Amino acid sequence: MAGNVIKFGTDGWRGIIAETFTFENLALAAQAYADYLKAEGKAGASLVVGYDHRFLGKRFASLVSEILWGNGFKVLLSDKPLPTPAVSYAVKHFDLVGGVMITASHNPANYSGFKIKLPPGCSADVTTTKGIEAQVGKNPPQRITKEEAEKKGLVLAGDPEKVYLEWVENFLDKDLLRTKKLKVLVDSLYGVGKTYISDILSKYGHEAVTIRAERNPAFPGIAPEPVPPNMAESLAKTVKENFDVCLVTDGDADRLAAADNSGEYIITPKIALILALYFMKCKGWSGKMIKTVSCSKTIDRFCEKYGIPLEEKPVGFKYIVPYLLDGSALVGTEESGGLGYRKHIPERDGVLSGLLFTEALIGLGFKNAGEAVAYIDKEFGKLRYHRIDKACDPNAKDAFMKKLESEPPKEILGRKVVNIKTIDGVKFELEDDSWLLLRFSGTEPVCRFYAEAPTLEEAEKMTELGASLLK
Repeated sequence: MAGNVIKFGTDGWRGIIAETFTFENLALAAQAYADYLKAEGKAGASLVVGYDHRFLGKRFASLVSEILWGNGFKVLLSDKPLPTPAVSYAVKHFDLVGGVMITASHNPANYSGFKIKLPPGCSADVTTTKGIEAQVGKNPPQRITKEEAEKKGLVLAGDPEKVYLEWVENFLDKDLLRTKKLKVLVDSLYGVGKTYISDILSKYGHEAVTIRAERNPAFPGIAPEPVPPNMAESLAKTVKENFDVCLVTDGDADRLAAADNSGEYIITPKIALILALYFMKCKGWSGKMIKTVSCSKTIDRFCEKYGIPLEEKPVGFKYIVPYLLDGSALVGTEESGGLGYRKHIPERDGVLSGLLFTEALIGLGFKNAGEAVAYIDKEFGKLRYHRIDKACDPNAKDAFMKKLESEPPKEILGRKVVNIKTIDGVKFELEDDSWLLLRFSGTEPVCRFYAEAPTLEEAEKMTELGASLLK
């Protein structure tokens, strides 16, 4: 059964705790990873294992470590919950062959997950994950205790949190951060963003506070995904207490969302444009813009204005990573909080992105996030974005997609369909730069409907139209 269960999706293998994500299946996944590394000639190499705030995270991480030790690998097991980018950075900083992060990222509380990290500090590519899947069940798990591993010299020392925070802080322009004081609200959604952002900003003179920073594996009342329904508390607090910007990280702190001083949600592509402008105008950086197919058309308009090459890719940060690895990207963005940029590890990082967004507001001369968004709207058009998710039967995917591709609508809300893209799901591009995208999630049994139009009302109508097609 495990061979059918352990399948890597958009980023890692994920499952519902005690249903598919069990100790037994996790042991098989860890053994498969060990067997894959041995087959690649990396027997006895060194790895890092981390975990987030989720239920049983520490025990899951300990089990993975015990199996890796049992296979003769050296392992640095974190002694505290960590952000995913901290584990990714540890792989690079400590010159390790790879790493494991126990997290289901932004998925609901009943999920956990198993992410693999590679030496550059990025998520595993498809070749690696397919290689691990092929090893599942070939050998029974080999396991020893931490005490036995210590006797064999397999337990590595190190502090991934410390080296990560040093890296993050050194990435910042500390002198610029000191030039202006902003009032910043951070919402960690009970995830491992903890109080990192507010601690660092406070050090440089900003009035920064964090809510929901404590560990609560139930994520009460929310899923740890930084989207408006889960941000209601922080959005209300932003307005009530006159914060200049609100920054929100997800469950494993690799994603960033933001809201302006009026409590208006800022879509990730607009964060990406503000970062890109800052990097270009204040740091003199250049490069391509990389966006996933679910991202705003404002990026296309930005690239056209500044003569910047643009690449559009399927949903999944792994499709952005190659451009960060070869140094050709200026900024890469997903619609769901994933941001990457040059000179950093090729990984999403909600903590550093939040700090850099604050820095960009100062560097570009905006007094608050609302001013920055108004500038983007003025320069590149006031398009509005909407997304909804609907539960669905994953087995219905092929028939649904074939029907859409064979009988596509010729117009949507009276606008002519001028182009259809199928690089990930089905995307209908309309004559006025509006668009509707329908795609099945790689991590949950849901179909996602994305739209962008001149008004939020129109974007909402488009997503509802998309959902009606699913029925």
